[in-house]
Amino acid sequence: MLCVAIGAKAQETTTPNPVNPNAAKFKFDSEVIDYGTIEHNANGDREFKFTNAGKEPLIISNAVGSCGCTTPVWP
Repeated sequence: MLCVAIGAKAQETTTPNPVNPNAAKFKFDSEVIDYGTIEHNANGDREFKFTNAGKEPLIISNAVGSCGCTTPVWP
């Protein structure tokens, strides 16, 4: 009986959610920043500028860095 239940579960399929063509979408001016050579004690602050390329509002409700070298700042 257990084999039948496992086999039945394996046959289930899911329908993917349709993609919203009007959804908000990040468009970065540049995705790479070349720091070049940085002088000792120099300011390493850099900005990633982006716009909303979608038709619906782009809502940013949270932003966190993945390490201590990245610190998001809210305007």
